[in-house]
Amino acid sequence: MGVNIRFFIGKGGVGKSTTSALTALNNAHLGHDTILVSMDPAHNQSDIFQRPFTEKPKQVVRNLAVKEIDLDYWMATYLKDTQAQLKKAYSYQSAFNIHSYYKILKYSPGLEEYALLLAFKNTLQTEKKRDNIVFDMPPTALTMRFFSLPFISLIWLKALLKLRGQIYDKKGIISKIKFGKREIERDKVKDRLKSLIDDHIQLQKYFTADGTDINLELNNDHLSFQEAIRIRQKLADIGIDIGRILINKVKNGELLEEITNQFNGYPICRFPLSSGELYGLQSLKKYTLEIPLFAIPNPVGEIR
Repeated sequence: MGVNIRFFIGKGGVGKSTTSALTALNNAHLGHDTILVSMDPAHNQSDIFQRPFTEKPKQVVRNLAVKEIDLDYWMATYLKDTQAQLKKAYSYQSAFNIHSYYKILKYSPGLEEYALLLAFKNTLQTEKKRDNIVFDMPPTALTMRFFSLPFISLIWLKALLKLRGQIYDKKGIISKIKFGKREIERDKVKDRLKSLIDDHIQLQKYFTADGTDINLELNNDHLSFQEAIRIRQKLADIGIDIGRILINKVKNGELLEEITNQFNGYPICRFPLSSGELYGLQSLKKYTLEIPLFAIPNPVGEIR
């Protein structure tokens, strides 16, 4: 696949935005062309770097650019694409003026994760020549829906394709025309379903590829620890593995040993609690120089 994909996930408030920024900055210092992508609607990267970011990547230091996903834009794009597909498939296209209801439809269940998937695919296409793409992900609920959406969609899409075929068989309708060895699908709906199935299979591959690393972050407190355990299990249920455990804001305490035991077998990396606020490029640089960070893809300072 070429580019390395790095996700930072975990409970809201554990510090994903800060550690993803530090990691991206560290990768840049190591000479790896890196882009940091904020997928969290809260968009803390602008606060961390103390400069505004947009959909257009902005260079902050050599080898590092940052962009923030505009979720409203991608939700509107998704609705526009859906409307276009409906118009293409059905003759009574005037009935599907979906885009005009955007202000209401943007609150529809599932729309946020579909929008994030579109933004994710677009980022992979536009930034494929980079060495690393670091994704600062939203809190757990939206992140889990994002990862599980291709898996769930494939179940429905395959069932719909099977049902569509059964309908055609019962009606005796011939949906394909052969030109020599070439076969053309006449049924636009079946053709679209097959295209969507291929797209979602590819997305699943991105989530599980060798070049993808999912970093599960927590603090040494019981709430984020228990949520991290649930996240690991939910991802395992859909065939996605955790690559690394990050313990942020590390302080001494008995829970560190319990965390290490619970996640035995995973690389575990610690981000010590900073003595000051990590805002602005200079404070971030100072932290990366003073504290031995893990360097993707060969982490150092891991707990064994």
